[in-house]
Amino acid sequence: MNINIKRGGDDFFFNRLFSFLSRELDVEIKGMTHLRGNVYLVETVSKKIIIKGFKDLRKLKIQETFASSLRKSGFDQSYRFYNQNKDPLHFHGSYYGCIEFIDPHEQRFDYSVQKDREEGVELLKRFHDHTSVLVSSYAGMLPKTDLARKWRHRKNEFTKYLPAVNRYVNKSLTNELLEWADFSLTNFVKLKNDLETESPAILHGDVAHHNFLRSKAGKLHIIDFDLISTGSRAYDMLQYANRILPFLDWQFESLAKIEHLNQWLHVDAFLYGLLYPADILREWNRLLRESMQSNPYSLAPIVEMTVSQYQQRKRFQEEVKSRLDA
Repeated sequence: MNINIKRGGDDFFFNRLFSFLSRELDVEIKGMTHLRGNVYLVETVSKKIIIKGFKDLRKLKIQETFASSLRKSGFDQSYRFYNQNKDPLHFHGSYYGCIEFIDPHEQRFDYSVQKDREEGVELLKRFHDHTSVLVSSYAGMLPKTDLARKWRHRKNEFTKYLPAVNRYVNKSLTNELLEWADFSLTNFVKLKNDLETESPAILHGDVAHHNFLRSKAGKLHIIDFDLISTGSRAYDMLQYANRILPFLDWQFESLAKIEHLNQWLHVDAFLYGLLYPADILREWNRLLRESMQSNPYSLAPIVEMTVSQYQQRKRFQEEVKSRLDA
């Protein structure tokens, strides 16, 4: 029996969970690896599966049901849950779901690769096409997307951490970041209804690169539905645009060449949303919330992102504002 314990995990908890799963699962476990958080890779005698823990049974059930609904709708570029008709695996305050393991390709999905960026947005568009017909089935089960509220909270948290941020980044720069955030948020709130004229879809809510997974066979999948909500697909597309802009050197013209994103670039609310410094505020908040600033390997990339991209971001701000004023 090969128990593979990864650094950073709680060995006692890991071993107890391994023993629990060995008793409860119908197959023999050969080994287990802690991936991140409450997610584990379990290798059985016949296949690999992902075990993921949820603090709330309702959240697990929504995840299971949504994955099943996606598959029934004809969307086959994600994972399935196993054991949906059995009693949930309950251990140490968490409910564990068993998820299909997708054997990954040797080349990971990467936003720095043009082909991946284009394939990712195409997959996101297909995801929305399928989830738009599922919205009514999940009425009352999923929250409605409130991007303005999320951004306001992010800005307020960053403001709280500002004295700590200014130990590493010049105060004039962080003041300008907050000016961008205020300008973006104020105008976005006024105009966001312009993004909600189409029928809503179920949104992914976290289109980070690690939530796109290419299988060994080369097929791209979208995974991790922890943050699904209902709303305009423009909100996922806006987040996608914000995620890839650093890899486009903050060039508006490059963004305009990407199909499924360019259709939103004539909507002022979308343009105001592009001005919000979502990534910088998110990463500083995470670093300081988790008290990781003393770790140079955690701190250095965020300082680098904040300082080295400043001039490019500033030019992008000016470019977008000129379009808004036209």
